[in-house]
Amino acid sequence: MPVDHTKLRDRIKELTSIAAPSGNEDRLVAHVVELLRGGGHEPIVDRIGNVRVGLGPQPAVDGGLLIFAHLDELGLVVRNVTPDGFLRVHRLGGVPERVLPGTRLIVHAQHGDHQAVVGLKAHHLTPPEEKYVARPASDLYLDIGLTSATAVVDAGIRVGDPITYAPLWTDLANGRFAAKALDNRLGVAVLLALIDRWTTAAPSIPVTVAFSVQEEFNVRGALSIARAVRPTLALCLDITPATDPPDLVAESPVRLGDGPVLSRMSFHGRGTLGGLVPHPALVRGLEAAARDAGMPVQYEAIIGVITDAAFLPMATPEAIATAGIGIPVRYTHSPVETGSVDDVAATIHLIEAFARLVPDLDLERGEPQLGLGGMA
Repeated sequence: MPVDHTKLRDRIKELTSIAAPSGNEDRLVAHVVELLRGGGHEPIVDRIGNVRVGLGPQPAVDGGLLIFAHLDELGLVVRNVTPDGFLRVHRLGGVPERVLPGTRLIVHAQHGDHQAVVGLKAHHLTPPEEKYVARPASDLYLDIGLTSATAVVDAGIRVGDPITYAPLWTDLANGRFAAKALDNRLGVAVLLALIDRWTTAAPSIPVTVAFSVQEEFNVRGALSIARAVRPTLALCLDITPATDPPDLVAESPVRLGDGPVLSRMSFHGRGTLGGLVPHPALVRGLEAAARDAGMPVQYEAIIGVITDAAFLPMATPEAIATAGIGIPVRYTHSPVETGSVDDVAATIHLIEAFARLVPDLDLERGEPQLGLGGMA
């Protein structure tokens, strides 16, 4: 069944407009739960906010396929207030400090949201030695228009309040668009589309579709899902950097618009010994699914990227065969992440085709398979 690209794009736009800073994802949790209940499902929400729903012939517990994507987005948190009402901040996740000066933000406070801008030294008064320097977030300040620390407190803003990019959507040519939090609202949109499609044509195997929290903070939110469901195999759905802009062409072969990306290796490489070498049988299965669906896939082996899949294989005593699928996105972790509706739609088709092949997968290890190749 074809994917309605206009409906898919509208859903992505809606999802990016909802704030879900890591650890404070309640608004998006409530939205996803409302959508699922509206479709006739009764989702389970655990104590930290993970959402899951079972599909297929039986509840997907102690076996079956887990497909998951994270709900949360990166941002900042208030760490202090100056006497004259400016906010000092810490990073919440991997916000790139070089994009922050002059950026529009939203402070999510006790009594409501507050518009903010990140201050920067007036250009006319910036000495030459500072013009090309990215300042750490701890040196930056937010201007919310208030003029004293007392006024900030009276507005309900407290230390620890989360901050996100302001939601600004831009339609670009060729079915492409730019917004904050495409990481990972693209994955969320795919899962919601799969649930809609599987509601009328249920998968033949037990499937749990899950929406995880706190990925941008500690990449461990999905562990509680895995321990509750105990799946046999799992697919982690996230974005991945498209490296076709001029400043990244030598980094990897991933291009925006060329379809979903099969991760062959991901590793954080910045102090976190976390990453994923996917289960070979799942790679072969995804390749076979792509052939069945008549679509191209891209491949990636990357250092500097970590996802919720990093620690999932060891989450249960039996272990979980795990693989990752990436949706290409340009300008990652910025307020203008850029994606393609074609890539999102192709990812939906790929996962549908993969689910049909799951009963034929051989997950046993120990036989020489270094050639990998494809499924017979």
